[in-house]
Order: sequence, then C-alpha cells, then structure tokens
Amino acid sequence: MKKLVLMMAGLFLFNAANAQDKEALKAQKAAQKAAESTLKKARSIYETSIPNPQYGRKETDYEKLSGALPLIQEAIKSEYTKDNALAWQTAADIQYQYYLKLENETKADPDNEQKKQEFIDCSYDVLNYCAKYDSLLVLDTKAKPEEIKLRHTQYQNMGVNPAIQLLQAAQNNSNSDKQEDLKLGVKYSEAFLNAMEKSHLMSDFSNQNLNDWKTYAKAFRAQSYYNLTGTPEEKIVAAYKDLMTTKYKGVAYQSLANYYREKNEDKQNQYLQEGVDALKGDAEQQDLRANFAIILMQNLFRKGDKEGFKKTAELIKTEFADNDNAINAYLMEGQMAFEAKDYDGAKAIFLAAKEKYPNEPKCLLMAARSAWMKAQAGGGKKEDMDVAIKMFKQLEAENPDDSELWGESLYILYNNTQQPTLAAPYKKYYKAN
Repeated sequence: MKKLVLMMAGLFLFNAANAQDKEALKAQKAAQKAAESTLKKARSIYETSIPNPQYGRKETDYEKLSGALPLIQEAIKSEYTKDNALAWQTAADIQYQYYLKLENETKADPDNEQKKQEFIDCSYDVLNYCAKYDSLLVLDTKAKPEEIKLRHTQYQNMGVNPAIQLLQAAQNNSNSDKQEDLKLGVKYSEAFLNAMEKSHLMSDFSNQNLNDWKTYAKAFRAQSYYNLTGTPEEKIVAAYKDLMTTKYKGVAYQSLANYYREKNEDKQNQYLQEGVDALKGDAEQQDLRANFAIILMQNLFRKGDKEGFKKTAELIKTEFADNDNAINAYLMEGQMAFEAKDYDGAKAIFLAAKEKYPNEPKCLLMAARSAWMKAQAGGGKKEDMDVAIKMFKQLEAENPDDSELWGESLYILYNNTQQPTLAAPYKKYYKAN
C-alpha cells in the first residue's frame, strides 16, 4: 500500500509540473504574439505617416508618427523581437524621419543648442539602427541576394550623413574642457569608428575622404580620453597607438610622452625614442622630431645613461645642427666629460661647440673652466694656468659688457700666478671682496 501511495504521489507531481509547463508555454506564446503585434502596429503607423502620393500625403505626419516611437522602442527591447530584422528596420525608418526634421530645424535655428543636441542624439540612433538592421538582413536566408544588396545600399546611404554629424560632434566635444562633453567626444568618435571599421553596413562604403574621416575620429577619441578624468591608462595608450600609423603619429608619440612625463620616465623615454624613429624622413614633422630628441637627450643625461645620451646627442649634432637647442648636445656632452674629470676631452668638446656656435659665450666659458680645472688638477702649473687665462681674456674681448663671464675668474687666475699688477683691474669683480 505504501508503494502505491508513493506512485500516486509521483504521478500527481508529474501532472502538476506538466500543467505548469503548459501554462508557461501558453504565457510565452502570448507574450511573443503581443511583441509581434506591437511591432506590426509600429510598422503600420510608420507606413501611414510618411509621404505617399498614392494616398495624398505630401509630408510626414509627425504627430501620428510619434505614436510609433514607444512601440518600436518596446519591440527592439523585447526578447521576442529584439533579433527581428523588421524591428530594427522600422526603428531606423522612424528615426530617419526625425533626423530629416531635426536637420531642417537646426539649419533654420543654428544657435539653438538644445535642438542641435537632439539632432546629434537622433543621428546616433539612426546610425546604430541602420547598422543593426543590416547585420540581421545579411542573415536572412529567405531574402534574395539582389534584394539584400538593394536594402544594404539603401540603409548604408541612410546612415552616412548621420555618421558625419557624429564625427563633427566628436570634434566639438573633444575640444571642450567639460568632463561631460569629453564623454560625448568618446561616445561619438567610437560610434563613428565602429560603423566605419567594424560594421557590415559600411564594409563596402567608399569615399575619397574616408581614411581622413577615420583618422580624425581616432584623433578626437584619443584627445577626449586623454583629458577625461579617470580614463584607464590602457585606453589612452590604445587610442594613441591607433594614431601611430596615421599622419597624426607625431601627435600620438608626443601625447604619450607627455602623459608619462610625471608618471614614468622610462615610458616617457620609450615614446620619445619611438617618435624619433617613426618621424625619420618626415619633412613636415622634423621640428617635432628634433624636440623629441632634445627632451630624450636631457632625460638620459639626468639619468646618467651615458651610452643612450651620447647616441642621442650625436643624432642631434648630425641631423639638427640648426636647431636652436642643438647646442645643448655639445654643452651636455662636454659637461659629462667635465664631471668625469676628463678636462682635456671636455675642453675639446666645448671648443668644437664654440666653432659651431661662435655667438654662444657658454661654449668658450666652459672651455676656459675646463682648462682651469686641468691646471688645478695638475698642481697649478703656470703654463696650464696661462691656457685658462688666455681663454678668459678672449671671453672678455668678445663679451666686454658681461663681466660675470670673466671678471672674477681673471682676478683669481692672475693672483694664483703671482701677477698682482694684472690682477688689480679685476679686483672689483671678486665676489668675496
């Protein structure tokens, strides 16, 4: 008897579960039918709102069309119609009607910021809806290839102008100093790039300006990320790396070098060096390349990387001799030898700089000081001191109004060589006096 009771209980549970499954299936079918009905109604409103000469409609009835907006939003979010090509086609069609309306309104009232933002938001939706519809269209195995191609071209053309609007908006927002605008700069540039580089919608789109458009979008995205507080480091780096194969590669290396300037000098140096290498032969960006090399040289000198410094200094002396800062390659190289107590080597470098830059007094000043230090290191021999005196006298002759360069030094040198008569005129420059 007990076994029979258990069997009956199991049968009851099975029947109950089966009944629940049927109810769930029934509810699911009802929900699907409701979603499809919502989509059908939205499509019907659209088709009876747009211009149609056959029915005497010359203009879009936006009052009527507005009734389709909540319906189509419901349809593209419903689990039963969110992957329905017709839902996204209808969404694109409806939104495009509003795009045309807002385009005219912004032209008529170009200073209306609210209207302009509505236009951009509408452009964003049109582009995304067209791309989503196109991605589902190509999966339709029942549609004829020629029909798919025709619709693909139609919605590609529908999405192009909204995409250009987003590109312009990305530029405007990337130049703002407001955080909310910068977020929009990222959003719009990403939307443009996703459409042009990743979507099937624009996979066969061609325009003579397309590469430039994509480059601009990458630049606006990178700039927005750079100035947007809290942007993860990897996003900033990735955004600028996307620019390294474009005409803005110089900006990319410069921006990353600046980004790491206070954070990580090794990475700053990495991007400076990469910039020097990448811009080689680029005549339009040679000034920027020189700037990279000079900053890199200064960093390597301060860091004590003698090999890296000398390599970069030699590059500057060879390729950027006419740059206003190229003299620093000689001065720093001489300073490195000076600090290593190679006074003859330092003097030779400073004199080479003097020959190259005769109007820069630092070159002869440092050569004279090197000669003086050699004299002191050698025990103060008069012949060595005389070499230093001769250089300081030349410095005086070339810069008579700048006694800071030679006055005190000549007083000390003449005294140290027991020439008090010659030292006397320079006593007034002795700071300890």
